[in-house]
Amino acid sequence: MIFSGLHAKLSLKGNTRGVKAKRHIIYSFALQGASVLIGLLYIPLLLDYLTQEKYGIWLTLTSILGWFSFFDIGLGNGLRNKLAEALAVGDYKLGQKYVSTTYALLIAIFGGVLLLFHGVNYFLDWNVILNTVEMNKSELYLLSSIVFTFFIIRFIVQLISVIYLADQKPAITKLITTTGNLLAFSVVFLLTRISTQSDLILLGSIISSIPVLVLLIITIFSFNGRYRYLKPSIRGIDLKLSNGLINLGFRFFFLQITAIIVFSTSNVFITQFYGPEEVVVYNIAFKYFQIPTMVFAIIMTPIWTAVTDAYTQSDFKWLKKTLRQLNYVSLVFMGGIILMVLVSDWIYYLWVGDQVQVPIRLSVILGVYAMIQVVIAPFSQYINGTGKIKLTMMLAFAGIPLYLILVYVFGKTFSDSTGVILAIVVSSILGLVVQPLQTYRLLNRTARGIWNK
Repeated sequence: MIFSGLHAKLSLKGNTRGVKAKRHIIYSFALQGASVLIGLLYIPLLLDYLTQEKYGIWLTLTSILGWFSFFDIGLGNGLRNKLAEALAVGDYKLGQKYVSTTYALLIAIFGGVLLLFHGVNYFLDWNVILNTVEMNKSELYLLSSIVFTFFIIRFIVQLISVIYLADQKPAITKLITTTGNLLAFSVVFLLTRISTQSDLILLGSIISSIPVLVLLIITIFSFNGRYRYLKPSIRGIDLKLSNGLINLGFRFFFLQITAIIVFSTSNVFITQFYGPEEVVVYNIAFKYFQIPTMVFAIIMTPIWTAVTDAYTQSDFKWLKKTLRQLNYVSLVFMGGIILMVLVSDWIYYLWVGDQVQVPIRLSVILGVYAMIQVVIAPFSQYINGTGKIKLTMMLAFAGIPLYLILVYVFGKTFSDSTGVILAIVVSSILGLVVQPLQTYRLLNRTARGIWNK
């Protein structure tokens, strides 16, 4: 019943824009399914290879390093919108200039960030930051240096994925990501069979480096093939265009900061309140309830650029019709999430056995958060696609102090990570109300003032 309804809504009928989006949605389902499976298999594999505390160290370290992603000041998303607009009107020369300028800006920014980090990292006490004595200071220094270096390089080479997104080919982006994850998982699997002694430094090097190498290879082949006309060059750098990229990028940048503060600090708060072992409990439940949001994201991925294309051409009929379809799919996913909560204990046992116990209240609150995400996602994509994100940016900043206050109160009130997640849920309610209102005003062409900026 559910799948027949989805099939009807995602039928390959309609205009070229809609057919293109639906086709890539279908292609992406198989690829995302593979990515989800890899992510699920990683947990029992790493739990067997590492101690629970070392696994918690890895999860927390990668979350902390994720904070540095905001240094791109939203340039990736800015390029996505600007390049999509240029391609929509067939201005390939302008598109090549946007690509060249974005690469130049990111190399300059992240090159500086990398030098700064390595200058400071030697003086950081990772044992205190991660609240652990499982590894010594020199091991944590080496691990953080390796992982961060590849993390920074990845932010530059993954621009090729943004170009595929701007060209309304999100399935290619999924293919690139899945290939990198699959290769890394395969090497890690071989490592766990060859070596019986857990080596987090070697493990971190493998997981961090292989996806970067895949992105680098795809970049070279793409710019010498399909996207030869967009190949970045020094002559193509136009700093006059940087103002438009940075202005739009800054708005996305503020939204990125909010996401980083909320999601990356959750592992840190949990570690400080309850210890690294509780981070593992939280991440198992989080990955389980991330499945419906990741699957829903497959449907959402082509929508952003398709909205940019439709809004540029004032195709409001298509925009309204597509939004109704997406809202219907959101309701279907909500029903699926409720079912996931009911069977969660059984799934956890099949997945990781009795190594980790996840309390039912944590599953319930993560289920509620997953439902909020699938309801608000269509409206967020529409707002992102139009570039009218100033109101969303203001809501994000209002939500940060609310989240920090609530995470302290709930974190002290609850005896496990449920309190931290409850803080995220409550601080998300504001956007759940405002973003639909803004979207409908934009589609009805009644948006004025802050609603249209």
